[in-house]
Amino acid sequence: MSALVFLSACSSRGTVSIPGITEPPAIQFENLYLRGVFNWWEANDPYKLTRGKGGWFVDVELIADGQPYDFRLSDAYWTPDQTCGAEYKGQMALLATAAYLDCGAESENLQFTPQSTGTYRFAFSPADAGEVRLLVTRLD
Repeated sequence: MSALVFLSACSSRGTVSIPGITEPPAIQFENLYLRGVFNWWEANDPYKLTRGKGGWFVDVELIADGQPYDFRLSDAYWTPDQTCGAEYKGQMALLATAAYLDCGAESENLQFTPQSTGTYRFAFSPADAGEVRLLVTRLD
C-alpha cells in the first residue's frame, strides 16, 4: 500500500523531466546589450537593445581600419542562457546577410569588419530552436 501512495504522490507533480531534452530559455531582448571591443565589453546604456519594427536593434559607430570587431549579445551579468554569439570560433557577420547566433555558455565571439567608417545597425530577432537572427546594415 505504501508503494502505491508513493507512486501516486510522484505522479501528481504534472511534469515529466527527460534528461538531455530541455526547452531553450526565452531570450529577454529587453535586457540585452551589444557587448564587444567597441565598448570594452561593458553593458552600457547606448548599447542596450531598443525595440523596433520586427525586432530589436542598436546603432554603433565603427571605424574601418581593416580589423574585425569582436562582439556578443548578453545581459548585464553575462547570464549563460542570455548570452548569444557565434556557433563557431571565427564566425563572421557580413553586411546585409543574416547570421544566426547560438545562446549559451558554448557560444563564441562573432566578428564584423566594416568596409567603411560609419554607423551600423545591429538588428536582432528570435529565430527557430532558441537561436537569434542578426542582420547588420549600414545607416549612413
